[in-house]
Amino acid sequence: MIALSSVIIIGMHLYASEIYDNWNKFLHQAEVKSYNETNLELSKTAQRRTDAKPFIYLTGTEQCLPHNLATSDQIGDPKTCACDVMVLSFRRECLTPQGNVSHISYLFDPKTGWASARNVLFFAAIKRRPGYHYYIFINDDTVLRYNQFTPVNMRAISPFRAVEKWLLDYEPAVGVLDYTVHNGASVVLKRREKKCGIKTKSLVLPTVFFDAIFNAFHHKAVEHLLPYPTQYERHNWYCINIQTVTQVEMKFPGQALLFAPVTAGNPIHRPYKRNRTGLSKIWGEYVEGIIEDAPPKLREHAVFKTIRKYRLRLLGYLNNLSRTFCLNVSQHQPIIPYKHLLDEVSIF
Repeated sequence: MIALSSVIIIGMHLYASEIYDNWNKFLHQAEVKSYNETNLELSKTAQRRTDAKPFIYLTGTEQCLPHNLATSDQIGDPKTCACDVMVLSFRRECLTPQGNVSHISYLFDPKTGWASARNVLFFAAIKRRPGYHYYIFINDDTVLRYNQFTPVNMRAISPFRAVEKWLLDYEPAVGVLDYTVHNGASVVLKRREKKCGIKTKSLVLPTVFFDAIFNAFHHKAVEHLLPYPTQYERHNWYCINIQTVTQVEMKFPGQALLFAPVTAGNPIHRPYKRNRTGLSKIWGEYVEGIIEDAPPKLREHAVFKTIRKYRLRLLGYLNNLSRTFCLNVSQHQPIIPYKHLLDEVSIF
């Protein structure tokens, strides 16, 4: 058993070392391979330009970007972060930001909630034409740290830089991180072993039900998944991200990837609206809306029949029944909504 554990650990380290060695050539890569997107035309709004910074971080806070994000190891220094930052303040305007903030812009809107604030940031970000490679939403108290899965050689750089290099190396439709509360790396690994018989350990895992604490949306996927629904914002904030998660599962299964070596935490845990009345009805509305939005020739597919069957028990489906946990992970998959279903339909 000890020998097997040693082999797994050595394999994980070698795997991570290979990723690490290849990251730099992706960090400065001008443009990724473009794919034939058949008859599904993506909006040009969020397309990547060759001379742009690859990342834009989007967050809301009371006033100015807090210290936990403002250091050079995080996103506060344009010399160390190949990024722009857009901050929406909801209590007071940030009139005197500190430090080197040439890459940080501020918006002010005191009337927004969680989803509407993220939508304001989303629409403002995609109006910057041409756009970014990844649109990264984080909470203002998000803290990234290394964990038990982190190879030693990865610790030479900060967690933020490691995540950014991984995003460009793998190009998930949505990139998420280990999280100790909802479906972290340990949970997903156990689920893959129990449901699928997959005992191989990996630093990159397909996931389904992920938290919104750190979500990196690829520019080819973002406009197929956002904006966030706001009709229930005054009722329950927790339920909002479930619609986004379900859309990812329907449109890009296996392309929401979890980067196991970095854990995202949010130590402040502000109170939020969590009225649980009528949640099953909300899940059902989400599912019906996603089916209605699908191409007509796919709406009677077995995948949609299954999700409709479980629409009132949506969390149970996302947590336990989805076969996405069993899929293999590969780099640079074509990011085309419903590609898995369109390929299947075209065979007949």
